[in-house]
This record gives sequence, structure tokens and C-alpha cells, in this order.
Amino acid sequence: MSNSTTETITPLLPQTNNHLQENPIPDPIPQNGTVSGAVFNISTTMVGAGIMSIPATMKVLGIIPGLLVIVLVAVITDLTVEFMLRCTSSGKAVTYAGMVGEGFGSVGSLAVKICVITTNLGVLIVYFIILGTFFFNFSLNLFI
Repeated sequence: MSNSTTETITPLLPQTNNHLQENPIPDPIPQNGTVSGAVFNISTTMVGAGIMSIPATMKVLGIIPGLLVIVLVAVITDLTVEFMLRCTSSGKAVTYAGMVGEGFGSVGSLAVKICVITTNLGVLIVYFIILGTFFFNFSLNLFI
């Protein structure tokens, strides 16, 4: 290695050879996502959350009311997805709150933002409760 050109090698980043124009190193990781990849990601997320919530729903409500709630949620989800597809194909909104704002005005957009904030705050509180319980039990086991 000569002293005139010093290169810093950063691990875990793709390396390129700018000095070899006729034979560059191909990028092993594609930079753009695919539609099939996005569908697979969303599907696994939805199925994972559904698998975790169905037993709890059935335990609390029972078989018949639990099935009715599952069917009701499926119908509401279908209507919501159809609404979103109709609004996004005709509107200029790029966010969910913007899309609802086009359909329901500023009140609808504000309602969506409040719902998102409330959901995130609720998840954060649940995580804090789980972490607090875990660390409290873990610290008790250290001193006993």
C-alpha cells in the first residue's frame, strides 16, 4: 500500500472499486425493494399479530362471540383497504393522515394523528411495564 493514497475500510458497508471501471464489483444487496417483498413483509406482520391475538380473543369472549368479532374485524378491514385504495388512486396525499384529510377534512386528519399518537403511547407504556417487571425480577434474583 502506498502512502499517497490512504483508504479507510469500513466494515459492513458495500465496497466499490472506482479505479476499475471495466470490471467493477457488483453490489450484492439490491437497494430497491420489490412488491413481492413488501407483500410478504406486511403479510407476515398481520399473520403474526393475528396468531397471537386469536387465542386471547377466544378465551375472553368464547367461541361464537369470538368468531363474530373476527368476522366483524375482517369486514371493517376490507372496507378500510377499499377506502384507502380509492383515495390514494385519486388524491395527491402521500401519508395516511393526508389521505384521511382529503376525505374527511382537517378534523379527520387530526383524528388519525391523535389515534396514531395514542396507539404509540399505549405500546410504549406496555413495553415499559414489561421491561420494569423483567428488570425488577432480574434485580431481585441478583441479590437473593
